[in-house]
Amino acid sequence: MQAVSMFGSALKTTSPERSYPTLRGHPPAIELADELDVPKTLCRPETGIRIEIPPTLEQILVVAPLAYYLAAAVVPGSTPQLATETGYTYSLEDEARFERTVDQTLKQLFLLDCIVRTEGETPLPLYERQAIEPALDFDIAHLYDRPIAEQLETYLEVPFETVQSQLPDWQFETRLEARPDSLEILPFLTNYLPTITVATDARPLARTPQAGIRTTDTDPESALPLTQQVWGDEEIEITGTGTLPAFWNGITQSPRDGPLEIDVICNDPDMGTEFATVHSAYRDRNDLPLEVTVHFDLTTAELEDVFARESDFVHYIGHIDADGFRCSDGTLDAADIETVGTKAFVLNACRSYEQGLHLLEAGAIGGIVTFDEIENATAVTAGSTIARLLNVGLPLYATLHILQKLGYVNQQYHIVGDGTVSVVQTNQGLPTAGLIPRDRSEAAIRLIIYPTSYQKMGGVYNLATKSADLYRLAFGTLNLQLESTAELVEYLNAESFPVLLNGELRWSTDVKTYEL
Repeated sequence: MQAVSMFGSALKTTSPERSYPTLRGHPPAIELADELDVPKTLCRPETGIRIEIPPTLEQILVVAPLAYYLAAAVVPGSTPQLATETGYTYSLEDEARFERTVDQTLKQLFLLDCIVRTEGETPLPLYERQAIEPALDFDIAHLYDRPIAEQLETYLEVPFETVQSQLPDWQFETRLEARPDSLEILPFLTNYLPTITVATDARPLARTPQAGIRTTDTDPESALPLTQQVWGDEEIEITGTGTLPAFWNGITQSPRDGPLEIDVICNDPDMGTEFATVHSAYRDRNDLPLEVTVHFDLTTAELEDVFARESDFVHYIGHIDADGFRCSDGTLDAADIETVGTKAFVLNACRSYEQGLHLLEAGAIGGIVTFDEIENATAVTAGSTIARLLNVGLPLYATLHILQKLGYVNQQYHIVGDGTVSVVQTNQGLPTAGLIPRDRSEAAIRLIIYPTSYQKMGGVYNLATKSADLYRLAFGTLNLQLESTAELVEYLNAESFPVLLNGELRWSTDVKTYEL
């Protein structure tokens, strides 16, 4: 409890501006030991807020993001509740189960902070404020300067139903096992303010390909994942296996100087079609200093060298069997690679899950892998689409989300490590995809904003159009209604971003008026 209570020491402010991602530092790391030892350099702000819970590991894991965001002390209590120094209490175990109540509480506090902060240094015309303010019983300008505990008490007197319609999609959920070593990965997860649920006997972590987690056929209980990450929406769920080494790699690797470096490997001459489309996709960025190096028919030593050298991304096309990567002179098991220098990867080969985990152990941050056999046509389509989407700045999990939206794949592909990693920066400022509904009766587009490891929740998106000059909270799905088809076309032509139209992946600047 004391360790999780120190998560709030990473906040750069306790004002509503902490809802901006740049004002939330990374929670301090936790290392299991026999005795508690908190460095004297860590200092949690005095907020006067406590989270009282029964001292069980399950409840500690669930409240960690809430404790971090409120800089609250987590203390033992018979009944789960929020409490302040004034004597105010708020139950965290209403009719809904504990996890759901904690989740809703964090979302409500976060949204109202985003609204109240518009009275501060960034007085933007925020859409969510205009939508909710008439239903609020408090004065936003007055509350902005009040202490955080008073803001908390005021926020929680607002019925959840009042704010529910304006809550952006919370795209990141984490499912943990109630094991002590879950505490070590907890700071890295809390950094994203996720919804955290804990596995129980009645609700275990899934361990099937369909549900997202699988090990090798020869040893089905080996290397069972500690953390299951989930991204998506009401229709699609993208699963990932989070590992502690991957998250550590993400915060310890230093940025490289020079151009972005991408390696494309083709270790099977029969896969030339996929190689050609992938190579072309990565080269199609004239606005970025990008070096794409191609490799054919590598030996085990040559393949190990590619993974070992410092680079931004490796896209592997070839075969993987039970012994590892199939090379021209034998097989390379990633478990034998001492150091991996690439940050992220795609292993577009059958059953690449185990090899991907080994790459994380040796230094990588995140990757896309497969569970089962992949048909060649599926691999070509998926590989080329992943390359196109990564090349415009989308994070790993977003590429799989769009692949499933398009119906190209089901659950064959999986994230390992940190799925919020992106290979290149987007030219839009925020990684975005558009979905134009099949019903063309209105000029509308649904925008999907994807948070990344460097652009977490709390930013804003400028929706300046002829109809309105508004900002929206920049995560989740935004429905943009325009006055005419001509205005929609103008919006699509302003910047190039991926658009799903009639079941196909298009670029916004290529969509013609007659198609809308």
